[in-house]
Amino acid sequence: MLTVGHRDLLAAFAATGRNHPYLAFTLNSLCNLDCVFCKPRCMPDYGHKDRPLNIADYTAIAREAGAWQVKKAHCSGGEPTLRADILDVIGALADGLGPDASIGMTSHGNLRKGLSIDRFQQAGLTYLNVSLHSLDPGRSATIMGGGDPHQARTTIEKALALGLKVKINCVLQRTYLNDAFEVAELAKSLPIAVRLIELQNIGPAQALFDTEFVSEAEARGHLTKWFADAGEVSRGDLGVRSPGRYLQPMGWAGSIGFISNSSCATCSDANRIKITPTGVARPCILHNRDIPLKPHLADGTLSDAFDHLFRAMLKRNSNEAWQGFHYVDYDLRWDRMERPEGAPVLSVLPLIDANTSASCAVRPPQHREER
Repeated sequence: MLTVGHRDLLAAFAATGRNHPYLAFTLNSLCNLDCVFCKPRCMPDYGHKDRPLNIADYTAIAREAGAWQVKKAHCSGGEPTLRADILDVIGALADGLGPDASIGMTSHGNLRKGLSIDRFQQAGLTYLNVSLHSLDPGRSATIMGGGDPHQARTTIEKALALGLKVKINCVLQRTYLNDAFEVAELAKSLPIAVRLIELQNIGPAQALFDTEFVSEAEARGHLTKWFADAGEVSRGDLGVRSPGRYLQPMGWAGSIGFISNSSCATCSDANRIKITPTGVARPCILHNRDIPLKPHLADGTLSDAFDHLFRAMLKRNSNEAWQGFHYVDYDLRWDRMERPEGAPVLSVLPLIDANTSASCAVRPPQHREER
């Protein structure tokens, strides 16, 4: 039950004009693939200390979030479909957030035996993000350390047939640039949103960055023919709240967007509350405003936790990285990383080129606080 103070806080957040927060759950650290820019198995104690939340926890968090007018939850990993209880997690989030909620998942689309997209839809899934970086099986396996792009495409097509919204995540790499464009061209015949994603100079991608990084501006330069008569697609139509504009070339069934965290400042547009496998909620990536949810689950005080989260989201503009530096979507699958309270988690990384803002496909920041 929200107090008058909680309702005032919601009104203050709405007055900023920002997208309302949504819950972004990291369900595990395990993955049965090994993408070159991710390499989860290189992490210390890989997969051994997830200590995941249980179904009752996910239900309680979702119910409290629903009281705070949150209508979206997204699940990622690792590879979330490796959790034995993944269908129950999806169902718990759908039940907790209530009717008309948007429940999504990111997967490589190579579903394990016993799982099908039909079962996910029946559990409450409404949209699917599929990681797909090449349509060529050999080149895809080189990038992703295994998997089958044909199986991923089958998953995509089945999801569309069931009425799910589908987005494809494709990381831009210079060696595989034409592969990325071939993936993007799937939107010509399929009603999907393909997101071309810049490499970030963090984690395993640091070893690739100098030779493999391709900026949004460069990629758009290769695709001028597609975009010449393209119209912008609203986020409402796409069910997309991530930073970026989505363009639909004339005659295409789907659209293409860019996620450009290495060349465009997007901190002001971020609206995710990350929740780790162990239940640590993170309203800000760069600075530690974390709050463990397990004590609040035990004490029945989740409303206090959400009060903290919304206040932290309101204070994003005080983040030194908000303007002139990019929003680092750091890999938070492992919640054992040291995060000193009140201190930056990572050194703030500058934009690739401060003069590229004119070509960025992000919306301009709103309601900037004067400093």
